[in-house]
Amino acid sequence: MRFFFLLSLAVWLPAFSNAAPERRPNVIFILVDDMGATDGGCFGSSFYDTPELNRLATQSMRFTSAYASCAVCSPTRAAIMTGKAPARLHLTDWIPGEGAPKSAKFRIPDWQQSLPLSEATLPEVLKKAGYATAHIGKWHLGGAAVFPEKQGFDLNIAGGHIGHPASFFWPYGEPSNPQRVPGLADAGGEAGEYLTDRLTEDAIRFIEANKNRPFYLNLAHYAVHTPLQAKPAMIEVAAKRPAANGQSNAVYAAMLKSVDESVGQILRTIEKLGLERNTIIIFTSDNGGVVHAGKPVATSNAPLRKGKGFAYEGGLRVPLLIKVPGVTRGGATCDVPVISTDFLPTLVELVGLEPGEASTALDGLSIMPLLRGESRVSRTDLFWHYPHYWNGGVVSPYSVVRSGDWKLIRFYESGRDELYDLAHDPSEEHDQAEGKAAKLEDLKERLDAWLTRVNAQLPMPRGSDK
Repeated sequence: MRFFFLLSLAVWLPAFSNAAPERRPNVIFILVDDMGATDGGCFGSSFYDTPELNRLATQSMRFTSAYASCAVCSPTRAAIMTGKAPARLHLTDWIPGEGAPKSAKFRIPDWQQSLPLSEATLPEVLKKAGYATAHIGKWHLGGAAVFPEKQGFDLNIAGGHIGHPASFFWPYGEPSNPQRVPGLADAGGEAGEYLTDRLTEDAIRFIEANKNRPFYLNLAHYAVHTPLQAKPAMIEVAAKRPAANGQSNAVYAAMLKSVDESVGQILRTIEKLGLERNTIIIFTSDNGGVVHAGKPVATSNAPLRKGKGFAYEGGLRVPLLIKVPGVTRGGATCDVPVISTDFLPTLVELVGLEPGEASTALDGLSIMPLLRGESRVSRTDLFWHYPHYWNGGVVSPYSVVRSGDWKLIRFYESGRDELYDLAHDPSEEHDQAEGKAAKLEDLKERLDAWLTRVNAQLPMPRGSDK
């Protein structure tokens, strides 16, 4: 078995060696919107029916401590595109955000509400290396001046300023609806057509059209974001499944089932075209699962605390599968914490580029050692910064550091720091700030140093001049 693994690795090595490979590997990046860390059979759920994701997991490395760069969508998407922390970009909320409630103690900073064209993006880096590039699905990183086709993508289908569709069914919203999915209705369709299926069909067409050259596909599903809408037949089937671990919403389950089927169609396409041995696949989400919407609630992230928007693990932790043929061992798991900013430097190394070819100030690092089966990387700390209010003020400004197994959350509105030992308390039920003074001070110093290093914008007291 060890000999076979080393032989496979040798076959793949030219793809990330210093010498230019005969053909660089394809990259398929599947990003789901609002999918929780436990939303799927391979991620621990017995309620959600996800055979295709389960199959992908048997071919991939599954990361059990994978984090989004933010607990809401736009900042994480910017981090994936640039390898930079949202705090460094000053793009720290979903676009355009919701401002501060009248009762708030702080006013939010004058933050960046689009991904600047001056930033070097992953598609721009790969395009220079000869890749065909396509973005299909949700963009949500600003207006027309910074749409995907301006950021390195040869093809943009359905990517615009919107954060969610007016409807998941064709024509995906009335013409006057500002949340109508851009472009799809004009390209044709028919009653009953479902958005997840439509985006998958477009993705397959791109793969087939570029089978003879390296390609990068960014398939960013609008699912499983609200509005909670799914195909009736799938809802009927999901409704018959017994609830488990707080997960019981049949509509959400049916939406996730469509995503699962999309994954299966993508896998079968690359297998049919003979591309499976030369295609990297990454599957993940932009933030934790939704626990503030739906009747019953859309999903549960248990045993993780809370969900989307929150500083707790349920808001920040996400599902992650990475398949690199000849490198990752199918069915392997990795407990080392990783984060959205890691994707760009990792892919740069995987496709055989020099780190300098991604000329940007990276906050992430290449996780190639983990993909090879090693148990550590040269990093101990992860950081988050959210100087905003969300969901009507239910969530107020916070900053977070995870250092090893310890996690500090700084809440600006209350002036309170919370400290958790994630190794023994993954549900964040026992705040140890009072009993672990030395550890608390250590993490506060680490967080302060990072906020200064990335020039983070802090929430300012109302009435202040700065």
